[in-house]
Amino acid sequence: MPRESYDDLIFQLGDLAREHLAERHPVPRAMDGVFECEEVLLGIRDEIAALEQEMNDEDAAYQDFLDQQAAEREEQQAITRKWRHAVAGVETRSRDLRKSLSSQRAAYRYQKNSLRLAEEKHKELEQREGHDVKKVDTSRQNLKTFRLKMMRFGRMLEDMELELAQVLTPRPGQVGAQGILAHKRILELEDEAETRKGEHEAHMKELDDAIGAKEADEKAAEGELDGALFELGEEVYGDRVNHPALNPLYARLDKAR
Repeated sequence: MPRESYDDLIFQLGDLAREHLAERHPVPRAMDGVFECEEVLLGIRDEIAALEQEMNDEDAAYQDFLDQQAAEREEQQAITRKWRHAVAGVETRSRDLRKSLSSQRAAYRYQKNSLRLAEEKHKELEQREGHDVKKVDTSRQNLKTFRLKMMRFGRMLEDMELELAQVLTPRPGQVGAQGILAHKRILELEDEAETRKGEHEAHMKELDDAIGAKEADEKAAEGELDGALFELGEEVYGDRVNHPALNPLYARLDKAR
């Protein structure tokens, strides 16, 4: 029969001591360390459970959003089918405009981020190269040109948005206006779906990352608790605390030493 491991037996003794001596007075000195580690571990697990519940809630909310969108899209599509001839007159143009607008918006966001980085670099340049007036002035002029370019870019986007709105706004008394407005609403639903999807994916990733970090904390806390239980086992073994559940381990530990 293989020899029993001293460390395994000490850990087993500490685990039993936690179970049977927690209410005893006085408790072993190492018991407070076990209690503290358990409190930390339980707190982390509560945080993980809360994050998992938030993830479930977000999933449910997103599914509700998708269900509502599907129901409304079906209603609007029924209207566009009824007035398909009126819709056909604006559909191709509106979708082309939206495609172009979406592309330009993405380019604008990219350029806006580039402007922010350029402003940060200019501030750094002013601090680092403040003695070089010519270099700082050149950077300032380049930044000014960049800002003017972004202003023109923004006005172009506004013009494109206005043009799209005009295409999707029926004239007073226009036959098939209901179909055009339904088509407009379908396009709005597509935009809302894209935005919500991005928000959902970002939020789920944030929660998943947070859970991953907490799980690492949980593993570390479990290690701390194991260490505290080991210390408790060593103390109980050293003191030979008399208890029916613990006494059989003392002889086995004597042999394993």
